[in-house]
Order: sequence, then structure tokens, then C-alpha cells
Amino acid sequence: MRIPSDCQFFTASQDAVRWTRTLGRMQHAFLVVTLLTLALLLGGCGARGGSNGSTGTPVPQNPSGDSTTHLRIVGSTALLPLAARAADLFHQQHPDIQVDVKGGGSITGLNAVVKHQSDIGDSDIYADPVLYPDPNLTDHLICVVAFTLIVDPQVGITSLTTQQILAIFTGKITNWKVVGGPNVSISPIIRPSTSGTRALFRKYILGGAEESGTALSSDSSTSVLDAVAHTPGAIGYVPTYLINSTVQAIGIDGVSATAQTIKAGQYKFWGYEHMYTLENGVSATTAFLDFMQTPAIQQLAQKLGYISVSVVSGTAAIARP
Repeated sequence: MRIPSDCQFFTASQDAVRWTRTLGRMQHAFLVVTLLTLALLLGGCGARGGSNGSTGTPVPQNPSGDSTTHLRIVGSTALLPLAARAADLFHQQHPDIQVDVKGGGSITGLNAVVKHQSDIGDSDIYADPVLYPDPNLTDHLICVVAFTLIVDPQVGITSLTTQQILAIFTGKITNWKVVGGPNVSISPIIRPSTSGTRALFRKYILGGAEESGTALSSDSSTSVLDAVAHTPGAIGYVPTYLINSTVQAIGIDGVSATAQTIKAGQYKFWGYEHMYTLENGVSATTAFLDFMQTPAIQQLAQKLGYISVSVVSGTAAIARP
């Protein structure tokens, strides 16, 4: 039997050491490549998930690690009930999109969208191109809302002429007895200047005249309703869908606010409800606007007391300046 020499043992030992070192270097290189690959993948995911597409706002991560897009809607308090209900229904169908809806008034909504502080600006009025000249500002008609004057039920008035309304809100008539009511001082409830409803009232009822008196600190239709209900001799105006037994709705020139009187061009205190966008083509915003036009939401609008745009597309729309 041949016994290996010490030299042969030494050579074999060197070979083993060199192989061990080579194997270690290969494992280290593989680990480095793996870590670099993971870093690139994670970086790519972070870049894609860093904004909601419409405003560049970082998309927050929910506890499960999924991305959530936030869609912000600000503006008209007249459109608020429909917008809020639609937002809840939309979120049920799109759990990855959170829709935040706030009021504040039509002017607030228009200013917010043009300043990139919201994705959608709700408004009772058309955006004046002189004040909002951006050509990318896009109008989306949603529905029509009818407004009505309301008074303290103790006043006992059922209708006022346009001239009487003008005199009351400009401070020329200050007691209800002048227009056939009780000997009670008139307390007009004035909306703030950010209110689109106030702008419609000034244009179509007051003939451009400004209301006199102290305005509410914030634009809220429910606040107006509550103020009229709890202030002796008060008068204000709200969407018809808010009317309840705490106030008395009154007509204008003997005409009440209904879809039929609006369509016939007999009643003039109403407005289109608009959703304005600036950055168009954004998936979440577009999806929500499409959702607002679905039969389900349009039917919901009518149940809530709004009127379909198609209802007033005839005589009333043509006569509307």
C-alpha cells in the first residue's frame, strides 16, 4: 500500500483552502447581487406609489401595506349631501380610494381647486373666466337644485313679491307688518360672501343688489335653517330639500319652487350644481366624476330632493342668462 508523502498532504490542504476561499467569495457576490436587486425593486415601488396622480401628495400607507389614494372635494354646501353620500358609495366599490368631502361654499371650492388644494371644487355658480382664467378648469354639471325663501313660522307669510324681497334684504323694509305680517321686526339671515347660493340670490332675485346686514361666519345651509327656526321674525333661503316643520317656505311672486315651475320658466331661484376640476385625466378623479353620472347616483340625487339636469334643459335653460 502506498502512503502519501507529507508534501502531497500539504498540497491537498492548500487546494482545500483555496476552494473554501473561492466558494466564500462566490457566496458573498451572490449576496451582494441579491441585496442590490431587492433595493432596486423597493425603490421602484416607492417611486410609483409616491403620489395620488392629481396633486403630487404622497399616498399614505394603510396598516395592511396597500396604497390608498385620497380624493379631496371642497365647496358648495348645497351639493354637500349628495357628494357625501356618493363618496361613501364610491369608496365601497373602490376601497383603495378615500374621498374626503367638505363644504365651505362655492367660492371656497373654486379657489381650492385652482390653487391645487382640492381635486374637485363644488359650486352652485359658473366659474367666471375673468376670475378663473385657467383654460384647464373644466366644468362637470351634476344636477339642479331649487332654493326657497324660508321664514319664522310665526310670521304667517306664504309669498313675497320680488320687490318686497329686495326691500327686505337691502334694509328698506324692516317690519313684517309692512308686507301683511305681524308687528315684528324682520331679521334677515345673511350668508357669507363665499356662498354660491348668495350669488344666485343676488343675481336672480335681488337684481344684482347687495344684501345688508351681518353675515354668518361660515356658509352652511343647515346653519341658515336653524337660525331662521330659532330667531323671531327671521328670513333666509336654503335648498328646498332641507325644508322641515321648523320653518315656513314661502313663494316668490306667488310661485313655489318645484321642478315643474322651474322647467316652465316660472320660478327663477335655482341653480346648476357643478363639479370643477383642473388636472383632468387623473384616474381617481375621472372615475368619481363618471360615478356621479351613473343612473344609481342620479336616482339618489332625485331621492334627496335634487332635480335632473335634463328636466330643466328646455324653456328654463334657454331663458337662463
